[in-house]
Amino acid sequence: MKKTLLFFLLSFFLLPTFVYSQSGMTVAEFKTKLEQYFNEEMINDVFDKISQKTKFTIWGWDVGDFSGDNNPDLAFSIKILGESRKYTYVYLFVDIDGYLELVYVQPFEYVELPLEIGISIRNNKCSITQKRKKDYWTIKSFSFDNGILFLAEEYSSQLFSTFGLETTMNYQNNEASFKLESIGRTPFVFNTSFNFVPSYPRSKNVYKGYPLATVVNKIDYVFSGSYYWKGENDCSFSIKSSFDDSYIYFIMTITDDFFVPKECDKCIGDKVIFWFDFQPFPNSIKRMFKQIENQPVLRDKPDGNIFKIEINLGNLLEKLPFVEAVNSNEPLDHEQVKSIEKIKLYFNTQNAKYVLKVRIPFTLFGYETLPIDNDQPVHIGFNAVYVDVDNEFRPNEVTYLTNSEFNESKPYSFGELVLIPEPQKFVFAKNIYLDNLLRILEDFGF
Repeated sequence: MKKTLLFFLLSFFLLPTFVYSQSGMTVAEFKTKLEQYFNEEMINDVFDKISQKTKFTIWGWDVGDFSGDNNPDLAFSIKILGESRKYTYVYLFVDIDGYLELVYVQPFEYVELPLEIGISIRNNKCSITQKRKKDYWTIKSFSFDNGILFLAEEYSSQLFSTFGLETTMNYQNNEASFKLESIGRTPFVFNTSFNFVPSYPRSKNVYKGYPLATVVNKIDYVFSGSYYWKGENDCSFSIKSSFDDSYIYFIMTITDDFFVPKECDKCIGDKVIFWFDFQPFPNSIKRMFKQIENQPVLRDKPDGNIFKIEINLGNLLEKLPFVEAVNSNEPLDHEQVKSIEKIKLYFNTQNAKYVLKVRIPFTLFGYETLPIDNDQPVHIGFNAVYVDVDNEFRPNEVTYLTNSEFNESKPYSFGELVLIPEPQKFVFAKNIYLDNLLRILEDFGF
């Protein structure tokens, strides 16, 4: 834990472009530094965006490409002289057609020194390090693409009680990683990762920059039959989700080099299984851990029903897909049994792939309507499993691919479904042209 945190801090603070002085760098000194990267007009573009009446010093900066166009971009933090609040202001500029355009400015609070806010540009990402409090650091990494600045990755490291926790959220791959390590006398290390599936209201248009489709194609998540898995062209899928007041919807786009339908009751064939640990939690940590006597304890037993929905995909001809079985670890009541009939399925081919569409009522899980009370995202244990049979006469050569290091009897091992209500955005994304577009629309009378 401490070694990992030290590596991250060194990577951000021991860079040649960072300022080591306890008083910051003057504007004149900063302009001299920038001359080796940008011409005079571009440098003037930068300082035209900062009030000329404001006196400030520069505390951290870096130059690099976080927009993916092979042109240098600029990021820096300033401290306004005479301001009593412990703020530095982070500015991000992108080279757009030879002009440095301001795409982001945000105050970041520090604890003791402005140097606690660090800037680094690496691997097409601009990362901002922040000390939030003692033994608690975060790193937010942004990318810029076609007018949209978005949060690509978020890392945090913190200590609580006798444990250290590291969290990484990759919003480009929709993947979360967690490491919990004891720093007391009793050794304990827990590592896990999973793909999460964001789910938005059906009426919402989700534009670029926000996480949407989740791609599942990692050998780590082949929990059975990994020897027979030949890679993502053999078996992989992407999945996205939406919801309304009554139903949860999924679209699963499957890559399979050889689709094998189930031809009889005793035959084997490709199929899809959905697993739900349908207990709404406010975040991933509380979904995976219970707190007992101020200590985190893995949720290795369900608090309620675990649902398993098995889907027969049919044969793409006269045999349509259907729900083969619905099982749970506790008996279903009459309304839940009736709701199975409301599950709707569609399966067909599209662009050399297989597309499964699913609609499931919330009543199956014991909820009359959408299980969101306070307009905040809720996190639910969820796994989509694709069962890939390459040879129906070799029943042992079957691959099970899903979105986590999955054990059906251990709720903490599940992947995740995140229900994101309006007006929540889940992560940061900003279209820098949006204000101009709105003004144009207003000019046309909209």
